Amino acid sequence: MSKAYADGNLKYGVIGAGTHGENHLKSVSVANNAQLVAIADLNVPRARAMAAKYGAREVFEDYKQLLALDEIDAVSVVLPDHLHRQVCEDAFAAGKHVLVEKPMATSVADAEAILAAQQASGKTLMVNWSNRWMHSFAQTKAALDAGDLGDPLYCYARLNNTLFVPTQMLSWSAQTQLPFWLICHRYDIARWYFKSEAKRVNAVCRSVKLKSMGIDTPDFYQATVEFENGCVGNFESCWIMPESMPSVVDSKFELICTDGYVNIDAALPDFVLATHEKQHNRGILGGDVMGEPVGFVNQAVKHFINSVLLGHEPLITGHDGLMITKALVAMVESAEKGQPVDL
Repeated sequence: MSKAYADGNLKYGVIGAGTHGENHLKSVSVANNAQLVAIADLNVPRARAMAAKYGAREVFEDYKQLLALDEIDAVSVVLPDHLHRQVCEDAFAAGKHVLVEKPMATSVADAEAILAAQQASGKTLMVNWSNRWMHSFAQTKAALDAGDLGDPLYCYARLNNTLFVPTQMLSWSAQTQLPFWLICHRYDIARWYFKSEAKRVNAVCRSVKLKSMGIDTPDFYQATVEFENGCVGNFESCWIMPESMPSVVDSKFELICTDGYVNIDAALPDFVLATHEKQHNRGILGGDVMGEPVGFVNQAVKHFINSVLLGHEPLITGHDGLMITKALVAMVESAEKGQPVDL
């Protein structure tokens, strides 16, 4: 353990107290080796409510005031996709370790700038593609590494949301696109399995439903990615599924290998709880057990905390974030140009 953390307690701040921000707050608040110190959010009443709920001492409207606290060792940056760069750069300049929500950035230039800031600071950077901690994906990775499946050849990955997400959950859906919001989760998994980088990307998208509602972002994306080692991945995402769907998330992942096959329906809940008013699908993001959070988001945050305290490189690094960003940007470029993009 680093001498700087001899008490075994990482002093923590969370920048962004929205839905995903609360997942980070909850995870940090119950960690036995971290202390939640401060929250920053433009919605101060929301931040104060979260501070009261999870035990943060300080609340700020300006994140720079949070970064100015010398006692804070690390921060989670849980902001809209397109707002990560400046906050991450400022956090590293202030000497903080950073866990940034996926995607790392929505442009290659921003991802490169974040990585450069991290390297100059010598601090830890982890990008929170937390689906790696879902037991089905983690067990598949273990089987691949053990040689049980042979060599991976091809994957099909679908990850969809209902219309609730771009129209109600996100106020900034027009400032992002599906490669950054959804496809990135499955592309990270495929790259992790294939151990290779994208060579060529061919993508298409269409804008009909959301455009008719005044939201200027595509309804769906479909992308075929050829990897340098010959593997191929087909990725598709939409976020205009009917809100009557049993879950806000629809997910399917298939992996073809030389000696095996994997089929993961990651949207299936562990169980369904229904009342006369509505049905509650449980187990997708996790939940609480005996008052403590469980699930892959909590596991990812714990991994980051442990990586910082032990001085270990996290499972998902800034370099990973940059390489994934390059592929995601290529998807957008390919769809806009109507032709394949070589990386």
